[in-house]
Order: sequence, then structure tokens, then C-alpha cells
Amino acid sequence: MRRAAKAVNFGIIYGQSAFGLAKQLGIDKSEAGVFIEGYFEEYPGISRFLDGVLADCRQNGYVKTILGRRRFIRGIRERIVGQKNFAERTAINTVIQGSAADLIKQAMIAVYRRMRRDRVPGLLLLQIHDELIFETPSSEADSLASLVVDEMSRAAQLDVPLKVDVKIGPNWADVAPWLEP
Repeated sequence: MRRAAKAVNFGIIYGQSAFGLAKQLGIDKSEAGVFIEGYFEEYPGISRFLDGVLADCRQNGYVKTILGRRRFIRGIRERIVGQKNFAERTAINTVIQGSAADLIKQAMIAVYRRMRRDRVPGLLLLQIHDELIFETPSSEADSLASLVVDEMSRAAQLDVPLKVDVKIGPNWADVAPWLEP
């Protein structure tokens, strides 16, 4: 179900057709079309947001991430019939994925500063999309986890809360959800 939900969510947002969604989910094209229509009926704000991104890009010649980074894009059509073209998908992807990149970088800086300030031992080893991988002594895992949740959830002030999930384990393969003490 999670795989199907992600396919629907990301596919639809980036302009995937009923044909593409049907192929990805292994369902009939008409069923995929019903999914897409239902999605936009249930979440009309998404359609307004996507239309706004494309209108702004058409007018300005660029899109901006949440922190104001610009990407210049040409080729946004006045009227979109059927699938979005490459430029339109790029504009939408830039705003969404670029803003996610902005947020994770803000969070990384905040976590690092707080670890130094509070003298919480540990190392930020890796960032993968919206995930941060840390190494810390097991005796400090709860302190670091609490700090990470606090700082990541405050990386930006948005209309919706930033949800942070933490997993802890002796290695990356053997992690389990962290339960706040």
C-alpha cells in the first residue's frame, strides 16, 4: 500500500498520465484515471498550487525554492492539455524537491550548532534526501535523538508541522523506531 500511495502521490504531482500510473501500479488505465481524478477532487489545494507554480514560472521565467533559490526555465505552456511537458515537470520538481533540499540543509546546520552548543557527542555521517544518519555512543542516543527531533521539526516555519521520525540501532541495518523516554 505504501508503494502504491507513493506512486500515486508523486506520479500525480509530477504530471504522470493515467497510462503511466496504470503501468506502475499494474492496474487498468481507467482505474488509474479514476485515482487521478479522485486525488485532485480530494485535495484541490494541490491543483491550485501546481497551477500557481506554472503560472509564476511562465510570467517570471523562473521558479523559486522555499529559501528563494531560483531556477530559470523556459517552455511553460499557456494552456496545458494532457501531460505536462519536460519544462513543466522540471518547474514543479524544482519547487518541491529544491525546497526539501533547502529544509534538510537548514536542519543540518541547526542540528550541528546545537550538538556543539550542548556538547552532545556524535557525528553526522550521511545525508540521503530527507534523512540524516548519525553516529553517537549508545549512552547518548536518546539525547541526540531528542535534539534531532527538536531541531529538524523547527527547520522552517510552515503552515503544516514538519514531522520527524527517528530510528536507533547498532548499525544501519538493525534500526528500530525511537521511543522517547
